[in-house]
Amino acid sequence: MKRFLTLCLMVLAALCTLTGCCGEEEADLVFVNACDGAVVAVVADFEDHIEGARRAGSAPVKRRESFGFAAGEYPVILAVYSVSPEGGEGEKLAQISLLEAPPEGERWYVTAWEKETGVLLSAQFER
Repeated sequence: MKRFLTLCLMVLAALCTLTGCCGEEEADLVFVNACDGAVVAVVADFEDHIEGARRAGSAPVKRRESFGFAAGEYPVILAVYSVSPEGGEGEKLAQISLLEAPPEGERWYVTAWEKETGVLLSAQFER
């Protein structure tokens, strides 16, 4: 009986997560990595809170990997970092400021591009 109840709870939790009815906010700022091995951490510094993302073990963010950040008060500064020799947050590679929230029903996409001179961030909004 315990196994059956546990299985039912797991199925309900999965359905709730997949359908988005659990109260999770949809990200209105998405970071997309187009670099090979340069970016290790991403920090979104909203007016009212700060969010950060990184892979486990401070591994570099993979190409085409993305992180979403919940809506906050704009403006926001999104910055990307390399890894330090001590394994903490390293050198700031690039940052971009977004002064206003995206239009209704859209979200910001910030992409990190690898250039000869370092990392370049570009932003656009899409549905």
